[in-house]
Amino acid sequence: MSKQQLENFFAKAQSDKKLKNQIVDCGSNNSCVVAVGKKYGHKFSPATVSHWQRDHQGVLLP
Repeated sequence: MSKQQLENFFAKAQSDKKLKNQIVDCGSNNSCVVAVGKKYGHKFSPATVSHWQRDHQGVLLP
């Protein structure tokens, strides 16, 4: 569930410039990405973000 939440969050960020900028501003702070996600109603952990980065060559947003 957490991975699906993260995928939904990143999909939403693709069409929302303000949200995308907030994620970019987090840099490598995965806890910051989690906090931004929570603010927008998505629930996932810093570990889920780390796994996403590992599986996507370190890129959060394409």
